[in-house]
Amino acid sequence: MTELDMNPQTLPADAQALYREMAARRKAKGEAFGGPYLALLNHPELARRIEELGFFLKFDGALPRTVYQFIVLTVARATGADYEWQDHVAHARAAGLPAGVIDAVASGHTVALPQPYTLAHAILEKTMEWQVVPDDLQIQAVTQWGKRGLVEIVVLSGFYQMFAAINQGFDIRPAPGPA
Repeated sequence: MTELDMNPQTLPADAQALYREMAARRKAKGEAFGGPYLALLNHPELARRIEELGFFLKFDGALPRTVYQFIVLTVARATGADYEWQDHVAHARAAGLPAGVIDAVASGHTVALPQPYTLAHAILEKTMEWQVVPDDLQIQAVTQWGKRGLVEIVVLSGFYQMFAAINQGFDIRPAPGPA
C-alpha cells in the first residue's frame, strides 16, 4: 500500500493515541491488534467505530465463542480473506472449536458438520449469497441462541465480509508461517 500509512509509529497523533488505546484493550483480553485496523487508522473515527462493534461481537456478544469463531472462519474461507483465517484459526482452537470442524471449513467439505455448526453454516450460506434467511432457520437459531444470537450471526457475516473487502482492497496479508 503506497497511499496509506500502515505504521502505527508514523500515523498522526490522534491515530497513534487511538492505536495505543485499542491495542491495550485487545491485549487485556489476551489478543494482538493490527492487520486491517492499520489501514483503518488512516480514518481514526471510522476505525474507532468499527473496533467498537468488533470488540462487542467478539467479547460481549450472545453467541458462544466456538460459534463466533466458526462464523469468522467460514466467512474468511468463503471470501478468500487469508488474513482473517490466519488471525482466527488459533483463536478458534483455543476457544474449543473441534479440529474436525476447522478442517471441514478449511477444505470446504462442510456437508457433515455437527450441530450447532450445521445450523450456523446454513444461515451463512444465505447471508453470504445476500438471500433471506428462511423462517425455519430463523426459528431454529432463535431456539438455539435467542433472537440476539440470530441477529449476531447475520451481522457477523456482514462484518467479516466487510473485513474481507478491507483486507483485499488494501492488500492486508497474513504473516508468513503456518495457519
